[in-house]
Amino acid sequence: MTDRSLFIAIAAMAGVTAFSRILPFLLSPDSRLLKLLSGDHPAIRIAGPALLVALAVASLAGPIIESPSWQTLLSYAVGAVATAVVLRWRHSVGLAVVAGIVAFGLAGPAMRWLVS
Repeated sequence: MTDRSLFIAIAAMAGVTAFSRILPFLLSPDSRLLKLLSGDHPAIRIAGPALLVALAVASLAGPIIESPSWQTLLSYAVGAVATAVVLRWRHSVGLAVVAGIVAFGLAGPAMRWLVS
């Protein structure tokens, strides 16, 4: 994955997240859409996280398919494990995501250093 495509993926995820957070403030209080979105329907509650996961999978699947080396797969695994561990430990999604990004970012150079 190039830096440009990574930036585009991060910007798309940030845009979707921001839009989902701002949308309730843009709608009138009598809006049917606002009533639907603020309801307790399970499909609505899962839509935001599901959309973010879909964006993440779409942006991350390419490098794994294009370069299925063990270093690439291990970097993704380290990031995923770090995310899960921090989420379980601190119960903070934001902190878990930051930890996963840092772990993923450090895993690549660490693998290259260990191999050479």
